[in-house]
Amino acid sequence: MRLGHISDFHLRHHLSGSSAVRKRRSREMPEKIDLAIQRFREEKVDCVVVTGDIVDHPFEFMNIPEYWENGEADLFLVRSLLDQLDCPVFIVYGNHDHPLLFRRIFPLREEPSIVGDYQIYCFYDEEGIDNVPERVGGELQRFFEATSNTDQYFQIHIQHYLLYPKRNDGYPHTYFNSTSLIKSASSSGKVTLALSGHFHPGENPVLYKGIYFAVAPAFCEAPHSFRIYDISEKKIKTHHLNFY
Repeated sequence: MRLGHISDFHLRHHLSGSSAVRKRRSREMPEKIDLAIQRFREEKVDCVVVTGDIVDHPFEFMNIPEYWENGEADLFLVRSLLDQLDCPVFIVYGNHDHPLLFRRIFPLREEPSIVGDYQIYCFYDEEGIDNVPERVGGELQRFFEATSNTDQYFQIHIQHYLLYPKRNDGYPHTYFNSTSLIKSASSSGKVTLALSGHFHPGENPVLYKGIYFAVAPAFCEAPHSFRIYDISEKKIKTHHLNFY
């Protein structure tokens, strides 16, 4: 299977201004996302995964309705770009997205989808106390149901935050309960690949406890990187792509 992975657009188009972090090129994103989508089409990927922070909704205005219209319009803009793809798209929200607005534009995939020989699961997690991400409640229950599944399919798990490795210097990027999540996923023998965003430098795929963990670099930052993974027989070959 050939899978495209891209993350952390931090897009602003209808929302005013740009990201508070200057190297995040929020207002350049519509054009560059379009270029990446055309490359995915050329490479004939079987599906595309977007691992969160779709827009850069200002934290201080997250709960102010006057900003919702523009935030929703930016999410719709991203959806209209992704709709150019003729393959399934799997997308989760990140800590810079407005979860309610996201749900209006991108219906949650609460059931796994089959692509080739794999079941793909999307997990919609959020930050907790002190910005530490944690999988809890219904998402944790869905995770345990997935890792106890006894069907014939291997699995690919999608989330915004990191399961592995631990990257918490300066800001908490890794799940508080990552150790128990990895233990369950590894023990199941079902999970081939776990994809994340959030950590802007990214992490190349690494095999740990029988699972490949990969973190896409932030597309909003030069050199605007994204990836294609060729997955076969529990092996991963990575192609690194970018636009300067």
